[in-house]
Amino acid sequence: MSERRRVSFTRRMVGRTRQLVVVAVAACTVAGLVALDRRALDTSPSTSSVRAAAPEFHPNAKASTWFCPGVIGNDDKISGSLVISNSGETPIGGTITRFVVDGPARAQRFAVPARSTLTVDALAGARSPFVATLVESHGAALAVEQRTSHRAGDAVTTCASSPAGTWFLADGFTGADSIEQVVVTNPSLDSAILDVSFVTALGERNPQSLKGVVIPPESVRVFDMAGLDARNEAVVAVSVRASVGRVIVGRSQHYLGQGRLGYTMSLAASGTSDRWYFADGDKSPNVTEEFVIYNPAANDQQLTFIIADDNGVAIDPVTVTAPARRVTKFAPSSLPALPAGRYSAIISATTSTSSFGEAVVIERVTTRQENKSTASAVVLGAPAPSRAWIAPSGVALGLSDALRIFNPGSLPATIRVVYLGPAGDVAVAGYEEVSLAPGASTSVPLGAESASAAVSVVANEPIVVTRRTSRGNKQPISGAAPLLIMTTTDAQPAEGQ
Repeated sequence: MSERRRVSFTRRMVGRTRQLVVVAVAACTVAGLVALDRRALDTSPSTSSVRAAAPEFHPNAKASTWFCPGVIGNDDKISGSLVISNSGETPIGGTITRFVVDGPARAQRFAVPARSTLTVDALAGARSPFVATLVESHGAALAVEQRTSHRAGDAVTTCASSPAGTWFLADGFTGADSIEQVVVTNPSLDSAILDVSFVTALGERNPQSLKGVVIPPESVRVFDMAGLDARNEAVVAVSVRASVGRVIVGRSQHYLGQGRLGYTMSLAASGTSDRWYFADGDKSPNVTEEFVIYNPAANDQQLTFIIADDNGVAIDPVTVTAPARRVTKFAPSSLPALPAGRYSAIISATTSTSSFGEAVVIERVTTRQENKSTASAVVLGAPAPSRAWIAPSGVALGLSDALRIFNPGSLPATIRVVYLGPAGDVAVAGYEEVSLAPGASTSVPLGAESASAAVSVVANEPIVVTRRTSRGNKQPISGAAPLLIMTTTDAQPAEGQ
């Protein structure tokens, strides 16, 4: 069997296996939730299926496959890298395949030494509006993330662990001629056919030009939202549905004004969920935050917000209606009952979903101001807690809240924070074994010893973890990014609490 056919066969079989595993895990997920400050929310199993909306890392697997959403490849002032982490005891090799808008895919071999992190140029000379990548390991699993070095600030994004037939982006913004580009990658050797729709403040739009769009094999297609008659819009949610094939979807966003500045690159959600968790809310004078709720279903959704401070003391639940096929925004800072400071949030859909089993997708937009600098970040919520999380490219250093950890469960969680050192995992001083009360959250600082190293958080109970990331030397305000759920025999995603 030729190398090209072998890689293609492996890609297809691994992708199908991962899809089956994800569906099985999602079908078993119980949308458990605890009482915060003794205010109970329904803990019965969800009536709707919760499809995979976040990538997962299986460290005990014999191989891993990561699909990174893309880096701008036609601007000499923008670059990107792939951060590949090997926490195992032996070197691991693999293949990086780069996909472009027009042109053939190119493959490159790589090897990562044991207990180390490898940084690889995401472009490697490729010229294209965007260059997306497929990273495949052989013989053992690796964790992978993508970093973009942009003149408006660096961005870190997770890579997908499998392609999917549906993708959703809740937040989008083209105000002040900001640039929003939806990047779709077809990694298969067969064409994909998809329909793209988007929602603005005026409602859902389904242009005929975006129906039955063919994405050639092993290629990238870029949809510029302003060019699709969504210019100067404060609301631009996007749905991508493939009728044939499976794809990867990301969002490249360059903010240019009207309250937002900076650059972000995000992986879309590969499904909806009736429950979303956020660990790192911040109500302060220099921070503007809002939750952006996209309801792609045909029926309205009633959402309940449980918001609590770091001690787990919750304010009265807040109910928000998310109309069908619309975008709804909610700013917790407008709540007088919410004290200043850090908070966590659990958002639950309390009404039945549509016959298609779709619930909602929720992202949080945060714009920070420090001195004369302003920077915006968008983070997709976690659709489920887990007992283990990993950040392959690390976190921002020197911050008191480099990591934010939230315990949404009904039992105390014992937490351990480690980083990957030359001899293996090293516990962060002061976080070798820390107890976190039910409903409580905490901030974790990280020092220079963990620079350029993968960081992991492991607990005996399901938790939610988010992080701050560096935007580069020219941007003093840090960014934000989700971590990867790490699924092992001893650390499974939550099945109810």
